[in-house]
Amino acid sequence: MDVPLRDNIRTLRRPDGAGPSPTRRLCANWPAEIRAGGVRIVCTVLDVSSAGAHLRVDRAPPPSERIWLLVENVGPVAAQIAWQKKDRMGICFMKEQEWVSRLCKTRFDPSDWLNSES
Repeated sequence: MDVPLRDNIRTLRRPDGAGPSPTRRLCANWPAEIRAGGVRIVCTVLDVSSAGAHLRVDRAPPPSERIWLLVENVGPVAAQIAWQKKDRMGICFMKEQEWVSRLCKTRFDPSDWLNSES
């Protein structure tokens, strides 16, 4: 039984809502730093959303209720550790980060690409 090709194609669509969702993750490869309990730990931001980030860390931070993520041109962001496994860690930001939403809009809105080339 042959199925027509057009019946086997799913139409992609954007999620409902005007802006990017807090769970939309952007791939990144940004050098960063974690500060917790007076300790500085070098890390890499692997992906980020306005609600949190996935990090690769050199070593585990000390137990602490609050940590600070420092990314270039962003400033310190208050967060807490959501999970840890070997050299990976997930963090939840204490409040939604608007800079990620702006970055997401710039990266995924074709009209911004056209305006930036002018």
